[in-house]
Amino acid sequence: MERTMTTGSGSMSLGVMLYVVILLRVVAPVTSWTVSFNEISRSPRLVFRGSSRFHAKRYSAQEENPSKSRRQRNQRNRDEEEDADEWEPFMMQDDDEEEILDNEEDGDDDNASRDTVEVTSSLKEEKDSSSGSSFHKSAEDATRTVERAVKDSIREGGWSSTELEAEVQREDSCWRLYSNELKKAVALVEQNLVERDEEARLVVLGLISGENILLVGPPGTGKSVLGRRLSTLAGGPFFSLLLTKFTTPEELFGPLSLQALEQDIYQRCTSGYLPESSVGFLDEIFKAHSAILNTLLGILNEGVYAGKQCPIRCVIGASNELPESEELDALYDRFLIRKEVLPVSDEGLVTLLGLPTPGRSPCDHTESKEEVNECDIVFSEGLDQVVEALSEAANSVVMGDDACALLRDLRTFLRQELDLEISDRRLVQACRLLKISAASHGRTRVDPIDCMLLQHVAWRLPEQRQAIQEWLWDHLTPTSVTVQALSAMQLLLDGLYKEAVGLVRTTGGDVIGTAGGRATDVASIQALRIEAVQVCERFQNLSNKLARHEELLQNMNHLWLHPDEARAAQQLLVSKSKMVSMQVTNILTQAKCLEVALSSSSDVLASPPNEMRLSVLEQLWGSGGDDIPNFTESELLMGMKEAKAKFDSETFRRWKREYKKFKRLAKNNE
Repeated sequence: MERTMTTGSGSMSLGVMLYVVILLRVVAPVTSWTVSFNEISRSPRLVFRGSSRFHAKRYSAQEENPSKSRRQRNQRNRDEEEDADEWEPFMMQDDDEEEILDNEEDGDDDNASRDTVEVTSSLKEEKDSSSGSSFHKSAEDATRTVERAVKDSIREGGWSSTELEAEVQREDSCWRLYSNELKKAVALVEQNLVERDEEARLVVLGLISGENILLVGPPGTGKSVLGRRLSTLAGGPFFSLLLTKFTTPEELFGPLSLQALEQDIYQRCTSGYLPESSVGFLDEIFKAHSAILNTLLGILNEGVYAGKQCPIRCVIGASNELPESEELDALYDRFLIRKEVLPVSDEGLVTLLGLPTPGRSPCDHTESKEEVNECDIVFSEGLDQVVEALSEAANSVVMGDDACALLRDLRTFLRQELDLEISDRRLVQACRLLKISAASHGRTRVDPIDCMLLQHVAWRLPEQRQAIQEWLWDHLTPTSVTVQALSAMQLLLDGLYKEAVGLVRTTGGDVIGTAGGRATDVASIQALRIEAVQVCERFQNLSNKLARHEELLQNMNHLWLHPDEARAAQQLLVSKSKMVSMQVTNILTQAKCLEVALSSSSDVLASPPNEMRLSVLEQLWGSGGDDIPNFTESELLMGMKEAKAKFDSETFRRWKREYKKFKRLAKNNE
């Protein structure tokens, strides 16, 4: 609408003109008219352009779209106030304006008009606020629905401690059948010995697994006592010999049979010697003569002598020193389990001397039939039955990818850091030892806590054991990703969220192409969803492994680990496992939220409606990663340059995301 009014000196006075101007100024806030003057000083012509229809359309659009921010309304009010201010210089040019402004009737009309404007504006803001808050509330409800569905999904796919309990307590579990007998065997070997708990556990483990044990230490530390007690448990003859460089094969394998020689047969009488014993103890084994070395290797490695299988279960070697000659390396490698035996500490010596019979046990003597029976009845079904059951169970134990990767990385560590090579045969034997350990606890897979036994397998020098133990503690947490990889995955998820937000904004929330979304955009959304599903599967598996690992650590009752070492590992590894688990769960939750938000309602019931999908995605992305790290209010009030100087790149990226949320929340609360 356009109205033109012309005033001249003979037709209309300036006062009347100003009166009309005042009336139009009062009506302007209601009808949103814009008034402009064309050179009033040169021409008395006034031009009024009404923009009522334009603003009506704008208000109508805002009513249809209640999510418009209050900022636009505030800007419009400021523009109207600025337009009104432009009138003041022109309205104050004539003295007659004072009479018009002081007119009571006009003042009353002015007040009434202003009241009308205030009421109308208040009602409109109330309506816009009500519509906006209703949509915002619906979006928040949809977001909470997605989050609840994600938590339920993660909980349903998560690992439960009841699974481990059912696994350990199954009917054919070796833990349920033989754990008490194995504990009793360890106690009998350790009886009246001080600070020999770890050695007792290792020799019993070597007995049931059929692996040889090497004990390195000075004389008089109880090495031969451990061997004799182990032979009593085995229920067979015990052979012990101190080797020197003058030791002959006859001393070790038995004399030649004269009767067999008469028939031109080279044969030894092995009864009472190493080939016919159940447990052998060879002291100062590295002083063996080269003439007996090859034959001894056959017994140690395959349990075969002269082409016949020997009944020997294991050989305990003892030495005061380590081999120096390369020709003894093959013999050294035949002892899978290695343990350094040190003299009793000062505190332990007091305990040892206070015992009624220090270092002695009923199993050390065989004169009394009753004493022998007391040790023989440890395994009610016989040792053969226990060994056979454990061996069969070990064949079914799974050596997972994490355990295999740990052995691979351990070999790399030994080669690069300790300049130590470990043979393939030794690694294969170590793998079987770990399976025996898992089977003896009733588990169907090798867990990280079983790998702690590798500290007794991998060293060549006793001082290397500490370095290997520390490396194992740093790498036992069952996750195939490093901290850097977790950060990279977080960046990947942020990129997926950003791309998803852009695509959903383009398609108007359509994710399956039924509401007008372009086929290329819909295909891109589905590709993002598939990628989120793959991330979920990977990190759900990691989360379950960590949960199982943490449960085993918190309820550690390991047969083959020293209690002090088990407690130390528990204190160190539980906290580390919880920290990694929190990071993995955070990534899993974000990936699962993205999967649900990009799913259709036909695939996932908790999927948000199309009109709210963008808002839900923005809220989910804004809440992602809140746990790591939490910024204080003072940090969120910092400037961009100050924050960039204070934080590293990864933390600064998260700070920017938190800063945007903080500013948005502050504006909404204004």
